[in-house]
Amino acid sequence: MNLVAKWIDLAKRCSSPDRFDEETEAPEYDEELRDLQDTTEWEKIAPVVYAEATRLLREAHLVAPEDGSEFLHLQRTLHSAMIEIARRRVMRRFPNAHIALDPVFQEIERKPVVNPVAKISLANLITDYQKDPTRPALRGKTLAKRQAQWRMLESFFGATTAIGEIERSDVRRFMSFLERFPSNASKHFPGVEPTTVVALPEAQKLPAISPDTANDYLRQLGALTRFALHEGLIKTDPAAGLLFAKPKIAAKDKRLPFSEDDLKRIFGAPLFRGCVDDEAGYSKPGPNIIRRGRFWVPLIALFTGMRLNEICQLTLDDFVVEDGTDIILIRGSDDETKRVKTEAGQRFVLVHPEPKAIGLLAHIDGLRRKRASNAPVFADLAVGTTGYRSDPFSKFFARFLDHVGITHSKKVFHSFRHTYRDALREAEISPERVRALAGWTSGRTEEAYGSGLRPSTLRTEIERISYPDLDLSHLKANRS
Repeated sequence: MNLVAKWIDLAKRCSSPDRFDEETEAPEYDEELRDLQDTTEWEKIAPVVYAEATRLLREAHLVAPEDGSEFLHLQRTLHSAMIEIARRRVMRRFPNAHIALDPVFQEIERKPVVNPVAKISLANLITDYQKDPTRPALRGKTLAKRQAQWRMLESFFGATTAIGEIERSDVRRFMSFLERFPSNASKHFPGVEPTTVVALPEAQKLPAISPDTANDYLRQLGALTRFALHEGLIKTDPAAGLLFAKPKIAAKDKRLPFSEDDLKRIFGAPLFRGCVDDEAGYSKPGPNIIRRGRFWVPLIALFTGMRLNEICQLTLDDFVVEDGTDIILIRGSDDETKRVKTEAGQRFVLVHPEPKAIGLLAHIDGLRRKRASNAPVFADLAVGTTGYRSDPFSKFFARFLDHVGITHSKKVFHSFRHTYRDALREAEISPERVRALAGWTSGRTEEAYGSGLRPSTLRTEIERISYPDLDLSHLKANRS
């Protein structure tokens, strides 16, 4: 009835005296009233009533099955309201006419209109959340991750379930579900609904997703419920404060740096000593040292501490000279073909003397003579399904480490960044300059002020970074 009351209020305002042309509109209202009251004309009126009822529900974010009693009651009440409005229009044309008004609607108008809590479905809430102009557009890997999370939520709670019907106990059930959900389920069970996966005997033998991954799902649910709360679609947030406790693991324990022996294994491998080729034959000794992506990416990581995706997405115009110093710009792009992990990630790093001696800048100059200034440096690296070269390279490097005998689960490509951090410590470089050289942040407000240290200031610092027991002379002697 609240919906119909709002409809009547709008209809009255749309036909207020300053909008009423009695010469042209009054005869139409007479005919409209006759049609509305004539039950033999129902086939003509029914589509109009149905359309109006559907529109009212949609605009109020309400859900009502078309064959349900609520929707049928709404149509009947709306039909009566249409007759009432038509009667009032006729009475304005003929003030002395004896037309009885419906006391039901007179009573409605004496009561304040109360906005109902919207019964918007979870699927529609996700759509509205995506379209919200206050939120940045999602692209690439971030969008794919969000879509996977939304599919999980729709699978568990039901896409057509009204968001207002999800209670705190339901969120706790979801947490119990996540504790049993297997890691990498989409790879092991492609196309299988998440709620079906947990019941599979094969899935129950697999390790469950980590607390961090489970919390990602809960955070996304929380983002949706907070959005619904702020939009007035629900009265309380059922997901507020519900996250799994994270195990007390220090950040340094998540990944290990490469040891001196590890570095000797990596840069003494056929890929850097001579291999058949840098594709399928990278692990087989041969006459070729091929200076393309697989050769340069590990070297750049070792001497800059850059993240894998930061290196793989480099374009030729990211290598510049500033303040008389060779630097590499690390930056995102508007179309997200290039992205940085954090605000601190938008920065520059200096080109260390060692990669220069091995021929990195000469390699860049050679590419510039053949390609556009904004062309990818490592166009030879495969692009993954997510649109990033770093994904296939990460898988390649895991296989590469196996081939050279580095099998520790905490030693991965990101270990280069930890190795670089240890080298900065060994060089006794100040914390501020460490952050400038590698893109870490202390979180202090003062870092938001000023432009930061100049490249020439950092040049003497980068020259102090070394790996004394790592001999790369064989790469300097073979620069062709």
